[in-house]
Amino acid sequence: MAALNRKLTRIAFVCMTPEVDSHEHRGVELPSYGIHRILAAVVADPDLADAESRLFDLERDDADAYVDALTAFEPQLIGISLFVWSAKCLIEVARRMKKRFPDCTIIFGGPSARPAVLDLAPYRKAIDYVDAVVTRDGEQAICDIARAIQNAPATVDHHTTLSAIVGLELPTPLGWKNTGFRPRLKDLDVIASPYQMGLMHYGAVGYLESFRGCPMSCTFCEWGAPDIAQGAFSEDYLTRELEALAAHDAPAVFNVDAGLNLNAQAFRNLVAAEKKVGFLKKSGLWCEIYPSKITDDHLEFLSQCGPSYLGVGLQSFNPELLKRMQRPYGRERFGPAIEQLSKVAYNIEVQIIFGLPTDTWDGFLETLNYALSLPVTVRVYHCLVLPDALLTRGKAEWQMQFDPFTLSMKSCVGWSETELLDMRDMLSRETIRCGGNSGQFWWSFPPPLKRLAIPNVSSRGFVPARIDGSLRSA
Repeated sequence: MAALNRKLTRIAFVCMTPEVDSHEHRGVELPSYGIHRILAAVVADPDLADAESRLFDLERDDADAYVDALTAFEPQLIGISLFVWSAKCLIEVARRMKKRFPDCTIIFGGPSARPAVLDLAPYRKAIDYVDAVVTRDGEQAICDIARAIQNAPATVDHHTTLSAIVGLELPTPLGWKNTGFRPRLKDLDVIASPYQMGLMHYGAVGYLESFRGCPMSCTFCEWGAPDIAQGAFSEDYLTRELEALAAHDAPAVFNVDAGLNLNAQAFRNLVAAEKKVGFLKKSGLWCEIYPSKITDDHLEFLSQCGPSYLGVGLQSFNPELLKRMQRPYGRERFGPAIEQLSKVAYNIEVQIIFGLPTDTWDGFLETLNYALSLPVTVRVYHCLVLPDALLTRGKAEWQMQFDPFTLSMKSCVGWSETELLDMRDMLSRETIRCGGNSGQFWWSFPPPLKRLAIPNVSSRGFVPARIDGSLRSA
C-alpha cells in the first residue's frame, strides 16, 4: 500500500516590517510588500485552496512573541522573509520553531536569504533550522514547494522532496546543494497581485512594480546580481494595479523598481496605464531615477503625477572609485539632471555612501561637498556589505571587515575603523546642526534653503563654521 500523502492545511508567512524612522515618512503605514506577493501566489493557487495561509508580522524584534504566535498556529510550512534588519531575530525564530516542530518545513526568501549570509559565524549551522533557501523570485518557487510537500508520501523526508524542485539552495552536512537553474518567467503577468486580490492594507502607502531586475550590476548594490533582469508587466496588468491602488485609497505610491527609467518597455506601459486610470495624479509618487538616462518623456510623466519624491543615486563623485564598483556614471550630466528634475518634483534626494572600499575620508568629503552644493536633500548611507553585492562580489584585496548582524562596514582599504566611527559621529552632529535627521545607518541633510550653517571638516578635526554651509578638506 502506498504511503499516505501529507495533508497541507496550515502555511505561515513571517516577516518583520521595520519601524519607520524617516522623519518625512513618520506616521504613514508602510507594510511589507514582498511577503504579500508570496502570500498572494499561494492564495491564488487552486491546488493549495484547502490550506490556510496566515501572515505573521509583529513589526518588532521579539523572537519570543513570534514563536508563541506561530506555535499557536501549528504550521506545517513556514516561509520567512529575511532582510538586513530582520535576519537576526527571524533566524532565531526559525531555530526555535525547528526544535518544536521538526517535521515543519522552513523556507527562507528575501534579500538576506543567501548562503553567504547564513554561513556567517552567528548563523551557523543552517542545516539545523532551515530546509531550503530561495535566492531569486519566490512566487512560483513557494507554490512548487507547497505542492511538493502536499503530494509527497509521508515517509519521504524534506530533503528528498525539496531536491526535486529547481531554484533552491539546500543546506547539507557537506555544504550547500543547488537544485538547478529556475528559468525566468516569460510572462510576469502570471504573478498574482495582492492589491488585485484585496490582501493589502487599506489606506496604507501602496507599492507598484513595473519590471524586475536591473540592467546594471553595481558592486555595492543588491540589485546588481547580473542574472536577475527580467521583462516588464503589461499595460493591462499595470492598469489593474493602479485601479486596485485607487480602491485601497493609497495616499502615495512607492515604485519599487530599480529605477523609473531603467526599463523602456515598462515605462511605456506605466505611462499608458496611468493615462487610463489617472490615479498617480491624485497620489504622491515615490521612485528612484537614474540621472544619465532622463528623457523629456520621463519629465513629462513626472509633471503629470501628484507630489513626487525622487531618489537619485550619486554614491560617489570619484569616477575611478565608481569604475571599481562597476557603477556607470555620467559625471558631467548629473548637475543638469538635478536641475531638470527640480522643475517636476517637490522632493529630490541625492544619495551618497561613505565607507566604500578604496574611498577615503577626504575623497568622501569631496562627494559630500558636491552633493550639499545641489538644491536637494542629501542622504548619506553607511556602506553595508550586502549579499549579492560586496559580500559575494567584493575583492579580497579590499580587506573588508564588517558587522555580521548589521552588515555595516567596520574597516576596509581606504577606511580605518576609527575613521568610520569618526565619520558617523561627525555626520550625526552636522545633521542636527543643519536641522536634518538620521537613523542607525543614514543621515539626511535638508535642502540649502532649510539648512543651517555647517562647519568645515578636515581629516585632522573640526574648524569654525562657515555661513555658506560648505564642507571641505582643510
